[in-house]
Amino acid sequence: MKLAGITGIVALHVIFLGCQRGPAASGGTAGHERSDCRPDKSCEPGLLCLSNLCVRPPPADCQAVADQLASIELGNYAEPEDRAPIVAKYKAACDAALVSKEEAQCLDKARDKWSAGQCVPRMFPELASSSPGDCAAVVAKTKAMMAKQAAYLNDPKMKAWFDRTMTVMQESCEQDRWPDLLKQCMLANNSTAATAQNCNQQMPPALQEKMQARMTKAMQELQPR
Repeated sequence: MKLAGITGIVALHVIFLGCQRGPAASGGTAGHERSDCRPDKSCEPGLLCLSNLCVRPPPADCQAVADQLASIELGNYAEPEDRAPIVAKYKAACDAALVSKEEAQCLDKARDKWSAGQCVPRMFPELASSSPGDCAAVVAKTKAMMAKQAAYLNDPKMKAWFDRTMTVMQESCEQDRWPDLLKQCMLANNSTAATAQNCNQQMPPALQEKMQARMTKAMQELQPR
């Protein structure tokens, strides 16, 4: 009788755990909260895969997130009536995106919108980078445009540096995830000074700094030792 009782408790425990795991255990869609992770161990945005179970991490303080992002957009001295709707916009976006506490810690260190977008891409669809394959086309167009204007490329050393900068540009585009809007602007550029300047203005300052750091490192590597 005692053994039967223990067996019954174990069976109930197994049933309870099975119910908790959600619909994926019975053939439902994997990746949703309390369901099995997908085969690549991914889950829906805002969820983490832990022990093959999609769970929601501790949530962010969306009011604090909104205040931080409003300060990035407006500065610290905006009038309350100007600041209020921006705070409300970011709080709603934070709530909808189910931002986690860990993501909020990343946002707290961001000092510009692009950097914030690297922390929580789903909050900033306008900064989305959906096709790394565009980067090769962007570099090819830039290379062709600059080659026509740069007579100094007849110098082997200058050509080597030029080719290296094009490689660095493509690495930056792919690895730093240039926004689609920036890539589209550069691909549509008709090679005039005005349109080139317009594209430059669409590159976030933090992204410019990262690419400049890449260029500086590449220059140092090309210097004779």
